[in-house]
Amino acid sequence: MSGDRFGILGKVVARTYQVEEFVAEGGFGVVYRAHHKGFRATVALKCLKIPDALSKADHAKFLEQFRAEAEVLFRLSAQIPAIVRPLHVDAFHLADGRMVPFMALEWLEGRTLDAIVVRRREKGRGGLELDKLCQLLTPVAAALEQAHHFMGPTGVMTVVHRDMKPENLFVARVGGQDVAKVLDFGISKVKTAAGQLAGKQSQTGTAFVAFSPAYAAPEQWAPNRFGQTGKWTDVWGLALTVVEVAKGSEVIQGEMTEMMGAILDPTRRPTPRAHGIAVSDAVEAVFARALALDPRSRTQTIGEFWDGLTSALGIDHLTGRVTIRDAGRQPKRVVTAGFESIAPGGPAEAVADPIPPAPAAPSALATELALGSPASPAPSPASAPARPAAGGPARPPLPSAPLGQPGLGPGLGHLSPGQGRPPLPSAALGRVPMPARALHRPSLWKQLSPGLSLASLSLALTALDRAYIATHGAALSLGPIRASWVAAAVMVVAIISAGGALLRMSAD
Repeated sequence: MSGDRFGILGKVVARTYQVEEFVAEGGFGVVYRAHHKGFRATVALKCLKIPDALSKADHAKFLEQFRAEAEVLFRLSAQIPAIVRPLHVDAFHLADGRMVPFMALEWLEGRTLDAIVVRRREKGRGGLELDKLCQLLTPVAAALEQAHHFMGPTGVMTVVHRDMKPENLFVARVGGQDVAKVLDFGISKVKTAAGQLAGKQSQTGTAFVAFSPAYAAPEQWAPNRFGQTGKWTDVWGLALTVVEVAKGSEVIQGEMTEMMGAILDPTRRPTPRAHGIAVSDAVEAVFARALALDPRSRTQTIGEFWDGLTSALGIDHLTGRVTIRDAGRQPKRVVTAGFESIAPGGPAEAVADPIPPAPAAPSALATELALGSPASPAPSPASAPARPAAGGPARPPLPSAPLGQPGLGPGLGHLSPGQGRPPLPSAALGRVPMPARALHRPSLWKQLSPGLSLASLSLALTALDRAYIATHGAALSLGPIRASWVAAAVMVVAIISAGGALLRMSAD
């Protein structure tokens, strides 16, 4: 079949994955649908294309780098449900001896964001409205901010995506809702490592480049001039992605040199107004800073960018909710209008919501994503869904079927054992807080505990006094104060304490 670059259709990879279908091919990888023989479930199998120039020693170095990045992705996805979850990482060898690193990922039913844009354009529709787009991508912004302040096994670490683009944002149908997930965390770094090992940072007309040219930040094109990549690089990628999806077509186009010229031209910033999108002065200013040429002048964090954007759009996500910029940091208490909630802290904190968010009714956004009119029927589950894209500079056409059924992996509301939920600061994705009394009411045992402790102390003093009398023939005392008097007083206090606790419980 066309696209089966490795010739593995119908075969079993790593004695576990029965390869069933070719899905997509990008500049750096090929995605297959496979059946996990152990789980008896569908998974996505992403096989990487690596340069032929790599020696056997370089192969080993590359595979170690790949496994290290997969380990980080595994840790991230375990604590951030908006990041696609890996299930297995390894490599297999083809008959000609070539090594093929691969990663098995949770299977998602839905489409990538760029496939949604293409489908809307085919239907004669424009881009998504900014407020609806912010509602959809708020979990993505929260996930990036949390990854930038991630509590790893050795302390806080910054994990940067480096390849944010519509192709790496997948809109899955989970639990009847549209959920955006981030694909390819760490793959960009692996591509860079492969290029360095091969002695060529980027290649044109070959299998791969170290970054996606149409979405690369200035510091990726000219690191000697603008410095290294960092959190600000993901700010660029997310801002450019929002502009492109709002426009409904590509923002940066042309040959490699044309794209580089457009990105590095200080007079041509890819802001909404520059591409015909009508926005307020405040919104334009937010994008102008997020897409600044010099990283030192650019918005430094995803949280600052997203909070600024939602504020400029008039989306009230602060009342009773945590802002994006607090994701991944220490938990803090938010008190508004007599209600109290715990703002999620860093990934190491397991802070669950006191109650889950109320199920959302079918929204206009879901209808927009389904690409039909408001009166259109629901998509047929039998329709073939699109799959995760393979990444890289190539933008192959993706299946344009309607959104399918819920996938196998964790959704936005999923809580793994011992894990917390990322913050959902958007007003449309907000939660209903509970009164402070309901959140923090202690149990009956805790309320009675002080009284019971005092009663135990009284009994112990009484026993000690009687033992002293039996051995010495006189009562135990400290000067004029006898131990039995102290025991009696402590018992009275214990009874009062226990009685008060019972009265408070009955009043509640």
